[in-house]
Amino acid sequence: MKENYTLYINSVNSLNRIGAAKYNYQYYINWSSFLPKPDNVDQKFLVRFIFTNNSATGIIGDIFSLYINFGGSNVYDTSNSKSNFLGLIYPTSHSTFGYTKCNTNDNLPVTIEYPNNNIITVTLSNVNNVNYAIDYSLVLEFIPI
Repeated sequence: MKENYTLYINSVNSLNRIGAAKYNYQYYINWSSFLPKPDNVDQKFLVRFIFTNNSATGIIGDIFSLYINFGGSNVYDTSNSKSNFLGLIYPTSHSTFGYTKCNTNDNLPVTIEYPNNNIITVTLSNVNNVNYAIDYSLVLEFIPI
């Protein structure tokens, strides 16, 4: 059985974060520090993720899409072009506050090649062009296939 590898990104206290817009932060990732470089150049990984944010009063009820450019993926969009799409993040609300989240089984896993970008951009967008403005935690799981 192959090992799984996990990357935790916290938008609040990441020392490797670049940018000011929470919906489009960039992070420096030293991939070789936790994800072994495969001997086989054709090695691919399934990527799943967990996402949540700090609760907020009056959070918008929009569904957001998560995009990350790892340098190569097998996701295609409706224009038949490769895409950086990882999945959807949906709102959850309570009587006075709400948050957005998704669990590992809420989206299908995405197949990627070994990441070749040390600077990744985590983009959160929706169809209404609402900017995601809340701090978040993102856990990415890499499963060798």
